[in-house]
Amino acid sequence: MVLWALMSKRSVGKGDDGKKTAAGVQEAKPQDLPPTPLEKKAKSKSAACLWQNNDILIYAGLIVAAAVSLFLRTYYNWKLVFTDNGVVFSSETDAWYHMMLARGVVINHQRLWFDPMTNFPNGTTLHFGPFHSWAIALVSEILGLGNPSMHLVDTVGAIMPAVLGALLVFPIYFIGRELAGKNCGLISALIIAVIPGQVFSRTTLGFTDHHAAEILLSTIAMMFLLMALRSGRRMTFDSLKDDWSKFKSPLIFSALSGLFLGLYIDAWSSGFLFVGVILFFVFWQSIFDHMKGKSIDYLGIIAAIAFIVAIIPILPFVKPYYGFNHYYYSLFQPTSLLIGAAAALVFALLSRYLNQKGLKRYYYPGSIAAATLIGTGILYIAIPQFTRPLLAGLSIFQQKTGGAATIGEASPLFANVNNVLTWFPGIGWIEGIFSFHTNSMIALLLSTFTFALVALLLLAFRNIWRQRPVDIAILSWSLIMLVMILAQNRFGYYYGVNVAVLTAFLVVYILQKLGIEDMDLDIGNLKDPSRLVRSNLKTIAAAIFIFALIILPSMSWSTVYARGASGPESDWLTSTTWLKDNTPSPGMELYEKYQYPASGKYEYNDSAYGIMSWWDYGHLIEVVGHRIPNANPFQQGIGSVTQNTPGSSPFFLAENESQAEKVLAELDQNRSKYMNTKYVMVDQQMATGKFHAMAAWSGISNSNYVGGFLQEQGGEYGQFQIWREPYFKSMTARMFFFDGSEMAGNQGIGLSYKGVEMEEGVIVPVLTEAPKISSNFTELEEFVRTSKEKGYMAEIGSTSPAVSPVPLEALQHFRLVHESETPVTSSGQKWVKIFENVPGAVVKGSAPAGTPVMASIDIQTNQNRMFEYRQSNVSNSDGQFVLVLPYSTEGPISGGTQFDTKAGGNYTLYVGNVVYGLRVPEEYVLAGASINI
Repeated sequence: MVLWALMSKRSVGKGDDGKKTAAGVQEAKPQDLPPTPLEKKAKSKSAACLWQNNDILIYAGLIVAAAVSLFLRTYYNWKLVFTDNGVVFSSETDAWYHMMLARGVVINHQRLWFDPMTNFPNGTTLHFGPFHSWAIALVSEILGLGNPSMHLVDTVGAIMPAVLGALLVFPIYFIGRELAGKNCGLISALIIAVIPGQVFSRTTLGFTDHHAAEILLSTIAMMFLLMALRSGRRMTFDSLKDDWSKFKSPLIFSALSGLFLGLYIDAWSSGFLFVGVILFFVFWQSIFDHMKGKSIDYLGIIAAIAFIVAIIPILPFVKPYYGFNHYYYSLFQPTSLLIGAAAALVFALLSRYLNQKGLKRYYYPGSIAAATLIGTGILYIAIPQFTRPLLAGLSIFQQKTGGAATIGEASPLFANVNNVLTWFPGIGWIEGIFSFHTNSMIALLLSTFTFALVALLLLAFRNIWRQRPVDIAILSWSLIMLVMILAQNRFGYYYGVNVAVLTAFLVVYILQKLGIEDMDLDIGNLKDPSRLVRSNLKTIAAAIFIFALIILPSMSWSTVYARGASGPESDWLTSTTWLKDNTPSPGMELYEKYQYPASGKYEYNDSAYGIMSWWDYGHLIEVVGHRIPNANPFQQGIGSVTQNTPGSSPFFLAENESQAEKVLAELDQNRSKYMNTKYVMVDQQMATGKFHAMAAWSGISNSNYVGGFLQEQGGEYGQFQIWREPYFKSMTARMFFFDGSEMAGNQGIGLSYKGVEMEEGVIVPVLTEAPKISSNFTELEEFVRTSKEKGYMAEIGSTSPAVSPVPLEALQHFRLVHESETPVTSSGQKWVKIFENVPGAVVKGSAPAGTPVMASIDIQTNQNRMFEYRQSNVSNSDGQFVLVLPYSTEGPISGGTQFDTKAGGNYTLYVGNVVYGLRVPEEYVLAGASINI
């Protein structure tokens, strides 16, 4: 209550720095009116105080706004998160990992900092902040009376981001109030309650990630900073020495700002971003104040206290052995805060020194600029391991190439203008019950993003002659966040806060120009509705204007985001659950107390093994499947073909099995390739929508696998796309579409084309003749040969990724052991498939040189889909042949994979014209044993 009182101790106004307006002249009352009974006067006065106390109404409004915000974030996807099968978190990646960390805190009463259950065979050091894990664990312990169930922990974890998002309305209100009065604060709170985009989607039910805590904690830190600036404007080093008790409010606010800044960094290891935000503000405000002859001691005192206090909640998690690695909790974070405190004090002391020496004021800007450059230079020389990572952070402004360009949240904001229109919508871009989409340029001009830009200009103009610290702080904060979101759209969840405040500022400015100085309701005519409406007509009109222009468009898109806030495909959940229940234990438990290895290299036991899939699915494999992925959403274990580093990208792009096996062997040359990766999980997205990303991470253009062509049709050009030969040879296509079996290549299309310059410098492939469609591969090869003789380019492809135009040899070491429930192709292929990497039974025999040999067997999957596994070879010049068969005919054995695919009897082995029935025991497949014919 004391803190609340401190926060409320300012006059109602419009950014008036707490100054009170002069009382108006009161109208004299006639003396001959009958006196009003005292009791009636008291009751009337009491009722008026209750209803006309603006603070009470505002705080009630904030509570309502928070309730609406919580409703939007929880109602629409409640049943998607809380299901009959447990809590399903609305993310396929980090939310699941955060919950694993939170459960670990509840179980072990300590946070995991090194995780060997991912990035096999290396493990990984964790950079995720501890705040979220401990917050979920502590709330769960309280609600569970010291013994919470895992379901309670999951429930708390699912609800927490929505609660944190709803709580944003309170600090946003106080920030808006500091900027331009209570109306600005209230409108800011209403906007943040419903604004869609990343600030909404990352604070919905089930999105259990650190982003919600980042937004709330950083906003609270800035709120207290602004309050300290407003209340401590006259604070100097001398006044503190004389009587510091006069400045309790700014000192408390400074410490609280530091506390929440530290907690914010505990939520995100790169939270030193706001150290930069605050220093950027202090730098410019120091110049403005000094040039006007004002003391800047207060800036140094407030910033130094905030930075030093921020170190306290960080220190328990600092690991000195990481040196100055900014990615982890290392010496980097406390050092950056200490340097920030020192810089703020240097700015203040330098101003005092120049004033005491009587030097011209214009010396100051150059002096602190020089001090900044010299200090940076000294740090660069003295602690290069600190300054180089700091300067390397500027790389976010560079254009993304390769795999980094496929990370959606790392792309620039305007890479897709729909980002702006749906994250910061206006009246020109409404969705939901009734949709209204105008021209995208008009919609952009009417968006809150544009309103915020206009507000930035107005705020800057307002401070040309009189630089209010609060205004400059919000300007500095907003400008940095604007630059950040323009570079990477992930910062949209930060900039959403600034958009809410700035848009509210613009609205208040417009209302004031229209003569609406405040929006307080005159409720003295409650008994006469018509008079009530007339007396509040301007306020009602303003409310309708705000709702239609800002609140309605935002709310319409928020409901869209809320309805779409679902978790990963259910097929991935059932498949990883199957993995946990039906594959051998790796000899490691998910919730063990693992420690960082002193040697830096974790030593795995002999029974540990990896699961190969695309990095997106690594956390699900670990958290749900309790198995160890080779690659994970930390972008570890991806590898690259062009850089010759093993990983998931080179494996799935490998165009033959030998190449794929080589990739697996190189993961750890001291372990068996069958243990480096024991299982491979592939899904429909990897075979189609995500395939380009796998190519990009290896520095290979997607056009190597998918080609677009133009065909002249009646003077115009028609477009069509084909899947090229390298795609069908990839391990991805072989596994997903063809079950690893041999394909004859019985349907393809031959293309003959040449490059045509359609525009200056733009050359596109245009067909020189009609495509050749044939089921005869030899015929297609002849078409390609003839076209090339004519001087054209030519190739064989397919218009469908599920129909191979080229022959494919069978996979010898990968067998399908499970597939999920949802069919995704006309042939019945399922969403997720799991293959086991096995040595395979080696079938040896003899036959005259050049004799064709083939083994085939019908396989019935767990979903009752039938396919034929077929493998062919030819006896060599010595009359010997070898087949390596991955499927057994007798089912699973104890200690092995409990697969639920079934062989339909024995293999049929064709050796020339001789036919054999062949039984293959499971033990032979797992041991690579030989069967002699």
